[in-house]
Amino acid sequence: MRQRPTWLLAALLAAACETPAPAPSPRADAGLDSAASVDASADQGPQDGPPTDAPRACMARDDDYRLPRTGAWMPCVSDRGAYARFSTSTSTIARVEAFERMHRDPVGGRPLGFFDPARDPSFEEFTFARTIYLEPEGLDSRVSRRSDEHYPAPTVNDCRMDAVRMANPDYCVGPARLLPVLTEAFRAGQTGAGAAPSRVHAARIEAALLWFFYVSPYKESQTCATTQADCDSAWAYYTGGAPPDAPTQLGLARYVAALEPGTHARIFDGLLALRCWRDLDPAPTATDVALRERARAQLDRALTRGVVAVTVARLRALATATGPEALAHQAFAATLGPLLERAVLTSPGGPALRDGLRALAGTSILTPSEARALADALDRAIPCP
Repeated sequence: MRQRPTWLLAALLAAACETPAPAPSPRADAGLDSAASVDASADQGPQDGPPTDAPRACMARDDDYRLPRTGAWMPCVSDRGAYARFSTSTSTIARVEAFERMHRDPVGGRPLGFFDPARDPSFEEFTFARTIYLEPEGLDSRVSRRSDEHYPAPTVNDCRMDAVRMANPDYCVGPARLLPVLTEAFRAGQTGAGAAPSRVHAARIEAALLWFFYVSPYKESQTCATTQADCDSAWAYYTGGAPPDAPTQLGLARYVAALEPGTHARIFDGLLALRCWRDLDPAPTATDVALRERARAQLDRALTRGVVAVTVARLRALATATGPEALAHQAFAATLGPLLERAVLTSPGGPALRDGLRALAGTSILTPSEARALADALDRAIPCP
C-alpha cells in the first residue's frame, strides 16, 4: 500500500474545526409529529451504519415552506400535510421498489442482503440484481439518460448523444458517471473479475443508485414547470410513494430516515414546497420562477444533507471496520465522493474536504483517524438544513 500524505489528516482536522457544529434546537414546524421527527430510536428500516451522532433537530428557514404554514407562503394544497399527486399513476415508484427488490428479494429461498457490507453476494445474486436493474422502463432506462441540473445545460442537452455526454460529464451524470460504475460493478460481480471481494462491487452499485435517487428529484422539480406530473416523480424518487411517517421507508428515504429523522422531515417539507409552488402557479407552463427556485432550493438543501448523513455514517463505520467490510464501506463512500465535491467546495475548508473525498478513491484504506476526521469535517461543512 502507498504511504498516504501526512497533510491529509491535518487538513481534514483543520476543516473539521473551522465551522462549529450547530446546536440542536426543536423543529419549528409540525408537518410531522415533532417528537417522532427527532427520535433516532424509531424503527425506520435497517440503519446504513452508525448514526451520525445524536439525533438532529432541523430548523426551517424563515422563507421555507413548513407546517403550520407561515406568512412566507400563500395557502395551497400542501397545507393538508400530505403530498397531493397530479396523477394516480406514478411509474417512478416502481423504480424505487426495484431498488428495494435488488436488496431484499430471495435467491435460492434465502434473503438476498445484496447490499450488506458484512457478506459477499454470490454471482447468482449479481445476476438477479442486474435483471431487476435492466427491467423495461426501469432503473437503467433512466440512469442512462439522467442529467444533473445543478450544472449548466449545454445548448444541445440530450445526454444520450455521445458527443454531448463526453463534453459534459457533470451535467450528463447518468450516462457519463453512474452508468460506467454500475456496468463495471455488475460485470465484476457476475464474473468474479479482479481482486476485490464481491461486497465491494455491491457497495458501488448501492451508492451509484442512491446518487441517482438524489439527483433525480432536482431534475424532475425543474421539468415540472412544463409537465406537472414531474412533481410527482420528484416526490416518488425520494419516497417511493411511502408517507413520511410510515414505519417502513423506501429508497433514499429509508437511509435518511434511519439516520436523521429531522432531515427526512425537512426533505418532505421541500417536496410539499414544490407541490405548493405548482398549486400557486398552475398554468400549463409555470411562470413564477422565483417561487419555483425557492421551493427547489429548499428541497435541494435537505436532500444534500441527507446524502451527507448517509456518507458520514459509512465513514464512521469504516473507522471501526476491518478487512473486506472496511473495503466495502470505503468503496461506497468513494462512489459518492464526486457527488459531494460540488457541495463542499462552497463551504469552509472546501479544498481540504475535496482532497479528502478524492483520497477515498486511492489504493489504501483510510486509517480510523482519517475516516473520523473526514466524517467530522463533512458533517460540519453541510449541516442539517
